[in-house]
Amino acid sequence: MTAEPRPPAVNRTQSFFLAGTMQGARSGSSLVDQSYRAALTASIRARCPGAIIHDPGLLMAEWEVAHPADIRAAHAGLTGTRPIHRSELAPELVDLTDMFHELTLLAARSDVCVAWLPGHEPSMGTAAEMLSAFRAGRTVVTVTAMRQNLAVLACSTVILPDLPAFAQWLDREAAPRHVT
Repeated sequence: MTAEPRPPAVNRTQSFFLAGTMQGARSGSSLVDQSYRAALTASIRARCPGAIIHDPGLLMAEWEVAHPADIRAAHAGLTGTRPIHRSELAPELVDLTDMFHELTLLAARSDVCVAWLPGHEPSMGTAAEMLSAFRAGRTVVTVTAMRQNLAVLACSTVILPDLPAFAQWLDREAAPRHVT
């Protein structure tokens, strides 16, 4: 009697969360160049066409459009030196901080959190997303030169130096696996 062949590994759609510097160390609404998001998305789509990609840059833009209150003005008003208490924040800023928490939870629910941290500029938001994903047992792939940063080291499954290395990692990880 011969054993029946084992079924192939389950081919399920992976989800990717694109963590990365948005504001970084800048104040107000000044953002870091966000073109890395399109590059990461293209790299993922080329190797995992059915992947679900959660891009906080797009999600935040959609959220802002859906909230007619002047979020940017309220955010800019925080520049004073007075203490800031969450209980005293303008409603649109409470909504904005709630959105931040929703994004960290989305990072934790995604299969892979890709953290883009170019150069040596840390990002507190990215660190929160990485920690959330790591604590949830997800794969955290960090693309950065900050190999000795403790938060990066503690919350990454793998640290890669650049986009080509990320593409190579995807090639290895997205390759079909055969169960024998």
